[in-house]
Amino acid sequence: MKGTRTRRAMFAAALGVAMATTMAATLPAQTNEEFDKILPFLAGWSAQVSSPDGQDRGNCAGRTGDYGEKLVNCSMPVGRLPLNSRAEAWLRYKDQLASPTQADCAQIGFPAILGDAIFIAAYPGRLVMEHPSNPWHVTRTIWMNGTGPQPLPGELFQHGISRGHFDGDDLVIVTDHFTFDPDGIDDHLGLASSVRKKITERYRLIDDNSMRLIITLEDPTFLTRPFTFAFIFTKTGLNGPRQGWRECDPESARREQEFAYPGNKYPDAR
Repeated sequence: MKGTRTRRAMFAAALGVAMATTMAATLPAQTNEEFDKILPFLAGWSAQVSSPDGQDRGNCAGRTGDYGEKLVNCSMPVGRLPLNSRAEAWLRYKDQLASPTQADCAQIGFPAILGDAIFIAAYPGRLVMEHPSNPWHVTRTIWMNGTGPQPLPGELFQHGISRGHFDGDDLVIVTDHFTFDPDGIDDHLGLASSVRKKITERYRLIDDNSMRLIITLEDPTFLTRPFTFAFIFTKTGLNGPRQGWRECDPESARREQEFAYPGNKYPDAR
């Protein structure tokens, strides 16, 4: 019995050392230098794209909706998007009933949501970003310096998996492992994104109260090449701009779209 207890104690000690070694490998200590780099980013930031004197989101390059109306408030300069023939075919196919954000209360995807407000907080090994937008908050974790879970082969997420690091003083975030999303490139245009979508965000502080976000969007399924655009954000304080949750009933949202749809395009929808 004594020998058995001794072997168990030795095994437990070895297991503890192995676990400690594994944790040390997957959760690198945050250096003072990195803490100093992160600190100025921890705040609420607003791109002010909806303000009269703010950045213009454009009119969706003259594209029209299901009623023939001009689409407005696209989240990027879609007139310069390098669309391939598959993307153009999707835009001819798409309509409001195929839009999960309009008809099914789905959260807005990336990169469209990046033109809204951002609240950044930090924890050991990770950042948390809140993106308050319709119909509710999107909160995501950015795993820093190789920390965080590894997705299983083929495992996908609406908002992807985000990993971050510093390149000099720039905060760089790369997100992939997205699901297919009918509104995934832009929800106002209704342009889809595929599982091949990859988004690189580069946050650069201009001064104490200004930040530039450079976004590079890749999706070979719908784009002929990577597309880069940018926003300028203004600091709004450590406590904002966060908004409360909003209610949305998917059944009511879809019924509203079906009954308001023009003509008899979908006679069986009712």
